[in-house]
Amino acid sequence: MPHLHLLFPELQQEYADADAALNRVKRLARGLGLHRVFHEVRTFVETENEALLAALLAQMETFLERTEEEAMPLRLELMQMIASLQKRLRIKSHALHQLPCTPATTVKRAELIRSYVGTESRILCLGDDDFVSVALAWLLPNEITVFDLDLEVLRLIEAAAAEHRLHILCRPVDLRRPLPEDVRGAYDIVVTDPIYAVPEMLLFLSAAEACLRKAPTSYLFTGGSCVLAGRSWAKVEEWAAAHRLVLEAFLPGFNVYPKTKRIRFFLSVAERLALRSPLARACVRLPYLYSDYFIFRFQEDAPAEGRPRA
Repeated sequence: MPHLHLLFPELQQEYADADAALNRVKRLARGLGLHRVFHEVRTFVETENEALLAALLAQMETFLERTEEEAMPLRLELMQMIASLQKRLRIKSHALHQLPCTPATTVKRAELIRSYVGTESRILCLGDDDFVSVALAWLLPNEITVFDLDLEVLRLIEAAAAEHRLHILCRPVDLRRPLPEDVRGAYDIVVTDPIYAVPEMLLFLSAAEACLRKAPTSYLFTGGSCVLAGRSWAKVEEWAAAHRLVLEAFLPGFNVYPKTKRIRFFLSVAERLALRSPLARACVRLPYLYSDYFIFRFQEDAPAEGRPRA
C-alpha cells in the first residue's frame, strides 16, 4: 500500500499530526487495558496507522460513490422479514463480535450468491447473524445449512424457516473446536462474514475451506477489508493460494453495517482526543460502516493470485 503522505505531499503535516494523535490514543487504550476487553479496540490498537487512515478515507469514498440504499420492490417482503429477525436478535457484540449488516445488504448478498448456485449445489452459511440463509432459502429451492455458535440466531432462523416453509438446517458449531467429520468437503457454496482482524478471519476462512467441496464449481463468499488489514492482507493472499482458491470477484464497499452504540462511542472518543481535521471528523461521522466482498473459486493447481486493489 503506498504511503498516503507520499501520494499527497501537501498533506504531510496533517498526516504527521494524525499519526501522532493515533499513537496517543493507542497508548491510552493500552494503559487502560481496553484492548483486552473490547475487540474493536484491540483491532484499532494492533492496526498500523497507515492502514487506519487509508481505511477511514476509503469509508468516505464509498459513502460518496453510493446513493442511499433503496428497497427493491420485488424483494420488499423479504427485506421486511430480515429486518424483523435482526430486530429480534439480541446482538452480542462483546461476547461474539456480532455486527449484522443492513437488510438490503443481506438481500444483495443472496441475489449475488444465487447467480453462482447450481440446481444440486449444497450451501453452507458459516455464522449467520445477518440471516443470509433465510434470504437464500427464500430465493432458492436448495437446502441451506447454517452453523452458528449463537443458539438464539439458530432459533430465529428455525422459526422463520418453519413459518415460511424454507429449506434450512441449523447446527450449533463452535469453530474453536474440530469440525464434525461429516461436513468436511460437503458443500459447493460456503458463505461467511468473519471478524476482519486477520487472525480471526483466517480461522473462519480455514473452517470454510475445510467444508468446501474441492471442485471447479465450488465458491467461498466472504466479507473483509484489505485496506484495513494493510500489509497483513498478504497473509490472506498466501492462505488462499496455498488452498488453491483464486479470486473470482472483488466488490469494494459492497457491505453496509449500521454502527452500534459502542462503536459510535469509541469513534466519538477518538474524534475528541485525536481527530482535528474536518475531513477526518466527517469520515468518523458517517452513518454506516462499509466493507468489501470477496468471491473465491476453487481451482486445481491454481497459481498464486495478485492482491486485489482497494
